Amino acid sequence: MRRRSFLAATVAASVVGTVGATVAVNRPWSAPATAVAPQHSGAARHVILIDWDGVAPGYLDALFAAGELPVLRALADNGGRSTVSCSYKAISNPNRSSLATGAWPAIHRNTAYVLAPDTGRAIGQTRRLDAETIAQSLRRQNRTVLAAGWYIVQKRGSDYGDPAGLYTQSESWEETVDAVVGVLRGEAVRSGWRGVRMRRIPDLIAAYTADVDAIGHREGPDSPRVRERLLALDTGLGRIVDAARWAGIAEQTTFAFVSDHGMTGYTETLEPAVLGAIRHAGFSVERLYSGHLPLAETEVVLTASPRAANVYLRGRAATAAGRAQLAEILAGLDELEGVHDREHLDALGAAPEEGDFVIEARPPYAFLDPAAVDGRTRGGHASAREGHAPLILAGAGIRPGHQLRQATIVDVAPTLSHLLGAAPPAHAQGRVLEEALEDISSFE
Repeated sequence: MRRRSFLAATVAASVVGTVGATVAVNRPWSAPATAVAPQHSGAARHVILIDWDGVAPGYLDALFAAGELPVLRALADNGGRSTVSCSYKAISNPNRSSLATGAWPAIHRNTAYVLAPDTGRAIGQTRRLDAETIAQSLRRQNRTVLAAGWYIVQKRGSDYGDPAGLYTQSESWEETVDAVVGVLRGEAVRSGWRGVRMRRIPDLIAAYTADVDAIGHREGPDSPRVRERLLALDTGLGRIVDAARWAGIAEQTTFAFVSDHGMTGYTETLEPAVLGAIRHAGFSVERLYSGHLPLAETEVVLTASPRAANVYLRGRAATAAGRAQLAEILAGLDELEGVHDREHLDALGAAPEEGDFVIEARPPYAFLDPAAVDGRTRGGHASAREGHAPLILAGAGIRPGHQLRQATIVDVAPTLSHLLGAAPPAHAQGRVLEEALEDISSFE
């Protein structure tokens, strides 16, 4: 079997791991223990998926150019780095649902900052999922999963205390790394209120953190703490890579790194301009926050995250004439850089809950309560501007130096399933990124 040992040649040289000095000891994952695993027809026996929320592609461009993030950069150099298109809108839970299911929001129906069709109330982010996740798909095929903080598959292929599909939740990336390293070392790790030892090294390990996203929201995308935290996250990634080497699985493992959206800074509110223009045209309008119901007589309802707002038309506004008038009004506002009608939203695979229009703020504006404007820069996402994320693939089955053609977030789950020799999630719409893969015959 021919495998590239890039980890020993590059990553190990740049990482001082916490377990590297113990390579000579007897591993708990002995040959008899791994022999009970199902037969794999793919190029990889394991996939380690690293999902860092809110990492814009530009963050990596800058840090790689500066020679920083040595572990992640080594993976990119020995595999390939691309930018993928996210689902619409570019918000964490809908995008992570597309990542986990391989389906667009119109299928999995996870939406955020919309009017709930069952109650008519404005809602924020939810865990709704009407499509099978990669964790559920792998479990259905007798594979094993560790979801270390990867919340989108909790109770959907992984859960607290399940030794075949374990879910762990930590308070920090460092503790999440501890859980992954512990599982790779064959140790019991904390899952809920008890320690659980997995039955074997999982086929899929997915590790998540929201640290960079949280900094971007509070301080804007140019905060120096974004760089500082990314460097710390990279150190943790090095521990995971080192633990995979210690467990003897590195050359049988595909490493995948992905995020869910970018981040744009804002300082000003556009709500007075947008709401004022709609009222000036003679329509009644409300901007709703989560949990609120619109008044029965309101003709135009807006729900919003800072970078984009959904527009729902009722009564006179929902007529053909009213719709055309509002489209013209919105398109003429300098504070907006995007107006997407229902036809365009459908073409993007957006869920029907997204409403009649989605409108996007032009920086430095945002959909922000005027009372909250204080001159500080904050960060947000939802619009097409933030709808791109980095994707790095390296290791078993991955062709070095590959370039992806029009890759999207829904292509990740089918590709990782293919690498494991498994069927994709049942509702997946994405494709296998064949241009990233080595000829499987080279692994026979």
